[in-house]
Amino acid sequence: MGSTPTRPGSLPVSSTAFTVLHGGVVVTGVVTTLIGPLLPILIGRWSLSDQRAGLFFTAQFCGSMAGVASIGLLIKRGYRNTFVFGFSLIAAGVAGLNLGSYVAALAAAAVFGCGLGQTLASANLWVAEIAKSRRVAALSILNLMWGVGAIASSPFVMLAQRHLATSWLLYVIAAGSALTAIVLAGMNLEPAVAAKQENTQEPASQANISLRSTISLAALFFLYVGSENSVAGWVASLTKRMNSDSGDLWALTPMFFWGGLLAGRALVPMLSLRRSERTLLVGGLMLAAAAICCLLRAGTFAAVAACVTAAGLGLAAIYPILVSWLVKAFGERSRRIGAIMFALAGMGGATLPWFVGLTSTTTGNLRAGLLIPLAGCVAMFAFISTLTEPAFRQASLEE
Repeated sequence: MGSTPTRPGSLPVSSTAFTVLHGGVVVTGVVTTLIGPLLPILIGRWSLSDQRAGLFFTAQFCGSMAGVASIGLLIKRGYRNTFVFGFSLIAAGVAGLNLGSYVAALAAAAVFGCGLGQTLASANLWVAEIAKSRRVAALSILNLMWGVGAIASSPFVMLAQRHLATSWLLYVIAAGSALTAIVLAGMNLEPAVAAKQENTQEPASQANISLRSTISLAALFFLYVGSENSVAGWVASLTKRMNSDSGDLWALTPMFFWGGLLAGRALVPMLSLRRSERTLLVGGLMLAAAAICCLLRAGTFAAVAACVTAAGLGLAAIYPILVSWLVKAFGERSRRIGAIMFALAGMGGATLPWFVGLTSTTTGNLRAGLLIPLAGCVAMFAFISTLTEPAFRQASLEE
C-alpha cells in the first residue's frame, strides 16, 4: 500500500505544505478571537442588547463543536479535503458577517465556527502524524502561529475601524482563508508514510491503552482548555475591580497572558532533546498553579501582569504535549478519538469560565472564582499520575 510514487499519499509531504498550513493557522487565530473586538461594532449596527450580542459567541461555539464532531468522518476522505472544506467555511462565514441581517450574521458566526473546529483540530492531528521527529516542538510551533493571529486580531480591528474599513478587513481575512484552501487543494497532505512508520516502530505505544488512561487524557483536554480560558477571560475584570491607578490599562492584561503563552511555545522547540515531555508537563503545571496563587493576592497592575505572564508561560507546552500523547497512544485511531478529545476541550473552554462567574456571583468575590482554574491545575496533576502506559511515561521531546 503506497509503495509506488504515483499513489496518492505515498510521497513525503513537502515543506511548502507545512508553510501554507502554518500561514492558514495564523488566519484561524485572527478569526477565533475576532468576535470580541468586533462586538461593539455589531452592537451599534443593530442596536443590540448585551444578551442578544452574546449570542455571537454562542453561535461560534456551537459551530465549532459541530466542526470538531465531524472531523472523524472528514479525515477518512483525506486531510486535504478536510482542510479545503474547513478553510472554505471560514472564508464564507467571515465574509457573511458583512450581511445586513442580524440573524444572517449569527448564522455566519456559526459557519466560520464550524470551519475553525474542523481546521484547528485536524491541523493538530496532521502535524502530530507528520512530525514524527520532535513532535511536541512541531505542535508548539503550530500553536505559536495560532497565537500570533489571536494577538493580531484586536489591532487589525482597531486600525480598520479608524479608517472606516471594517467591511474590507472582513473581506481580506476571508480572502486569506479562501486562498489557503485553494493552495492546499493542489498539494499532497496525506501522512501515509508517517503513519506507516508509526505503526511499525511504535506498536507498544498504540496497544493496550486502558479505559482509565483514556478517560484521564480526555479530562486533561477538558481541564486544560477550561483553565486557560478562565484565566485569560477573567483577568481583565479582576484588574479593573482592584481600583488601582492603572487607568484603562486593565484591558491589556489578557495580552500579557497570551504573550507568556506565545513565549513558552517559542521556547519549547529549543529545549534539550533529553528532557521528557512528562517532566515538562508537570513543571509547567507547577509554574501555572503558583502563578494563579500569586494572582489571587495581586494588588497592582504590574503584579497582575507578572502573574498572568507566568501562568501563560507555564501552560504553554501542555496542549501540544496532550495532542502528541493522543497520537502516540492511539495511532490511526487518534483521528476518530481525537474528535471526542477536542470536543471535550471546547466544552471545558465553555464551562469552566462560566463556573468562575457563577462562583464570583455567589461569593461576591472574583478572586474566589479564580480558584476554579487553580483547582483545574491541581486536578490535572492527579490525572497525569494515572497515565501509566509507555506512551505517556517514556515520551521525550525527540520522539
